[in-house]
Amino acid sequence: MRATPRALRPLTKTRLHEEIMEQIKDRIISGDLPPGAALPPERVLAEQLGVNRTTVREALHKLESMGLIEIKHGSGVFVRNYLESGGLELARHLLVLDGQANMPVFMNLHQLRRLLLPEMSADAAAHRSARDLDELQDTVFAHDDMPLAERDWRVHNIIARASGNVLAVLLINAFTQFTRDAIEPYFIDEANRRRSMKFHRDICAAIEKQDGSKARRVMAEVLAFAEVQSLKAIEPQPKSKAKLTPKLKAKAKLTPKPKLPSKMTPKAKSTRRAT
Repeated sequence: MRATPRALRPLTKTRLHEEIMEQIKDRIISGDLPPGAALPPERVLAEQLGVNRTTVREALHKLESMGLIEIKHGSGVFVRNYLESGGLELARHLLVLDGQANMPVFMNLHQLRRLLLPEMSADAAAHRSARDLDELQDTVFAHDDMPLAERDWRVHNIIARASGNVLAVLLINAFTQFTRDAIEPYFIDEANRRRSMKFHRDICAAIEKQDGSKARRVMAEVLAFAEVQSLKAIEPQPKSKAKLTPKLKAKAKLTPKPKLPSKMTPKAKSTRRAT
């Protein structure tokens, strides 16, 4: 028998629909609300959470755009299998679960970077234009007050554009958006800062010489280093969870939890077939 699902929490954020979305998202990702489960009607959710139906509707539309639910007018709202329907928008929200860094997903992200970025760098070395090289050198060797995290993103973005693969560019942008808050501690550490600056110089030299093998190796080496150091910055907790940075903690404050109606359990799955 499935355990009684966790209740949603009272709302504390200014943008209430975002907190509603986060709470329901967490319950879907954790398995409390499996594919096919029916959510309570808007009216019931609004009463339980102390908000108006418009706020609930905003949250549901956001969840639908993420591929987490399906709104069937006249039938109800049903949980989807996010492994079949989710995309990059959902990926960003998977990094935090129940107010904690979702370590398995952080590991997945690092693995994906290891698979994609070295080959992207080799392609950049092979296909870069003189303009690409000028922009990369200007970024790497500029004497300005640009934060190192911003410079690092620019280096990766230029490399992605030089590869000629527009999807690589969009993925690099997505990776940066996913981890912007979590990587803050990485660039505070002086050893990490020195390693990043060395990477910038080395990858720039490899791309200048159009040496794809070296560019691939340089990227792979820095990714291996960065993975170890960035995961250290997210201190492990029991059950594969980890502490968040102060900025991420502010996004996930926990408060007492009211009860939700039983219709939110998997037993409501049969409602999906109702006409």
